[in-house]
Amino acid sequence: MSIYDLSSIGICIDEYNAGEMKGRIFSSLHSEPETFNSVITLVKTIDKIFDEGEYPQATMRCRGFGKRAAVTEKKTAEENKDISDPTKLCPVMSNARGKKATFGVRVMFRQNASWQGTLCWLEKNREENFRSVLEMMMLIDSAFEAETAAATDSSENAKVVNR
Repeated sequence: MSIYDLSSIGICIDEYNAGEMKGRIFSSLHSEPETFNSVITLVKTIDKIFDEGEYPQATMRCRGFGKRAAVTEKKTAEENKDISDPTKLCPVMSNARGKKATFGVRVMFRQNASWQGTLCWLEKNREENFRSVLEMMMLIDSAFEAETAAATDSSENAKVVNR
């Protein structure tokens, strides 16, 4: 088994409103997608998936005010190497797409209580590295800002033409 199976995640974003998102998370460890209803649920669910697969291993254990749930047993998956192809990213994902956007994520490290890896915006075939969960979320958010700006520009151009 390759490390890519466990460190690659597919994110389908079905709803986006002012920084909050809802959608589905695909992983080779689960036969069905996990759903999320907020950014924090997205991050916690992905972190739980990495804990289940024991890869990438966290260099720090997260602290909290309550007891942390025990890590469930490790599951297996087939080799996935290309994060720009959702079927290679995660066979369970097949051709799933988010209603708003679809991202492939490969987390190579979980260091300093955060993630480091690569984010691929599948619809635009754009790839960026990130050094933290915050930076990854800012990249995802910037994709929606870019789409909103493009839509605003085209509607303003249409108004100018109609005058």
